[in-house]
Amino acid sequence: MAVEYASPSRDVQRIALEGFQQIVRFAPHGMAGAEGTLIMPATDLTLSAPHWVHPVGLDHLVARQPLTELAVTGWRFLVLAEGGAVASAEVPVGAGKPSVLEQVNVGPYVQSTALALQTLDEIPEVRSGRYEPHIVKISELSTILLWLCQLDGDDHLFTALSPAPAFLETGRIYREDELLGVLEGPARRAFDESLPDAYGSGS
Repeated sequence: MAVEYASPSRDVQRIALEGFQQIVRFAPHGMAGAEGTLIMPATDLTLSAPHWVHPVGLDHLVARQPLTELAVTGWRFLVLAEGGAVASAEVPVGAGKPSVLEQVNVGPYVQSTALALQTLDEIPEVRSGRYEPHIVKISELSTILLWLCQLDGDDHLFTALSPAPAFLETGRIYREDELLGVLEGPARRAFDESLPDAYGSGS
C-alpha cells in the first residue's frame, strides 16, 4: 500500500501557489530560511504533498481528548523548487475564512516534513495499510506532529517533527494513547502557567 494524499480544490492550490509566487516577487533579495537566505525564482515552483492542518489547544491535551477528532482549519503544502522543498504554504478553510494565502514558512519544519514524508515507506504499518498525512500544531508547546491517519482502520500513527521539545522523540512512532500520555504533563504545566494569579495585586 502507498501513502494517500487528500485532494484540495483547484482554487485552494491556485491560491497557495500564486500567493507564494507573489511573495517571492516582493522579496528579490531572498527569504530568510533555516539554512540562510533562500533565493528562488517566482516561476518553476510547484506544490507537493497536500495535507490538512489541525491546531490543538492545551485544554484539549489536558483533558486527553482524542487528537483524531480535531477540527480542520486549513491546507498545508510543501513548495518545491529545483533541489527540493523550500517552503510550506497554508490556506485556511471553513466558513468565514478568507480565500488567501495565510502563512508561509521557510524554517526547519519544512525540511523535517519533507524528510518524514519521504521515509514513510520505512514504517511497516504504512507499507501494509492505507494512511493519509495530516499535520497537528500545538503552538503553546512549540510542537508540530505528523499524523498518519489510517483510512482503513483506527491504528493512527504520530511522529514529532524536528525541532521538537525534549519530552518528544523525533523519528519515533507514537500511538494516540501513548502520545496523549506524553503530552498531558507538559500541557498541564503550560496551562497552569497561563492562568491568572488569583492572588495577584491586579485582582
